[in-house]
Amino acid sequence: MGKIVLKNICKNFGEVKVLENLDLTIEDGTFTVLVGSSGCGKTTLLRIIAGIGPATSGEIYLNDEEISDVAPGRRNIAMVFQNYAIYPNMTVKGNIEFGLKNNHVPKAERERLISEIAESVGLTELLKRKPSALSGGQRQRVALARAMVKKPEVFLMDEPLSNLDAKLRIQMRSELIELHKRLKTTFVYVTHDQVEAMSMADKIVLMEKGVIQQQGSPEEIYRNPSNVFTAQFIGTPAMNILKLPNGCHMGFRPEKALMSETAPYENCAYRTQGQVLTREMLGSETLYKVMVAHVDGSSQPVMVKMTEETIAEDRSVRIAVPEKDLYFFDREEARIRKEEKPGQYEECLRCLREVRT
Repeated sequence: MGKIVLKNICKNFGEVKVLENLDLTIEDGTFTVLVGSSGCGKTTLLRIIAGIGPATSGEIYLNDEEISDVAPGRRNIAMVFQNYAIYPNMTVKGNIEFGLKNNHVPKAERERLISEIAESVGLTELLKRKPSALSGGQRQRVALARAMVKKPEVFLMDEPLSNLDAKLRIQMRSELIELHKRLKTTFVYVTHDQVEAMSMADKIVLMEKGVIQQQGSPEEIYRNPSNVFTAQFIGTPAMNILKLPNGCHMGFRPEKALMSETAPYENCAYRTQGQVLTREMLGSETLYKVMVAHVDGSSQPVMVKMTEETIAEDRSVRIAVPEKDLYFFDREEARIRKEEKPGQYEECLRCLREVRT
């Protein structure tokens, strides 16, 4: 088991409050990704769980047992760092074996564990090499193997793929997903890359300025954002957000917009006209930047992603979005859901009907 519960976690660095009264439950066996921009507190939170950067106040539980004051080495938690933190003067085998020796594991058992773990992460042929003779991906596997050999209840990973090139990152993402399925243990993974979070997580915890903005499955975070920050952080390109005359905000995903040089789109709640500024071919999709007439009379660029029609730059276009694909947010940028605040929702729709072109 590897269930983690954090209660009222606070962390201060001098006068600076990095985390304040944070509550979070990480269920056993999940692949939970802490995601957010640099400085949001996600790595600080990971270090608190590991015990290598104690909280200023609050409680940490592992499987219902409080571990707030338990030394890092006694928490049955393993951490994989961004820079791998493997010993350069030791072979691959020596790195994997180091912790086992310190724990006085008998030699026969060490050999069995090393063989088993090396095979599972593809290091069997590299056990005699030193880190200087390994690629970035291979070094990352060594760091993983060294953590795995402890058979921890929880794996903590602090941006472990950030030093790899783009192609290798994609490969290692897939390998980590497969590894999690095989081990069936708890993974807590930190990244600033929302694509990484969406592709790997069972559960995403989105943070900003030490506060959890939203948590849930990738599908829930993407399709049902609770605020403007979440709506714009998750999704590539970011959700288009436009301010309404009543002070609220309207949003729509670039891939949900309809765009044509001629279609009137009479049945759509949001309709406007614009001019194509740029066009980027992305293989099966094309990404357009379009300057549109905004609902307050000004102009604003929006992004539109399409898979079929090809429209040249500088062309005049019509853009529309059906009501089912629109999102509304209040003046404080919190979500206005139709079923929760029908009056505010209808007011936003009225704003669109009055000004659409």
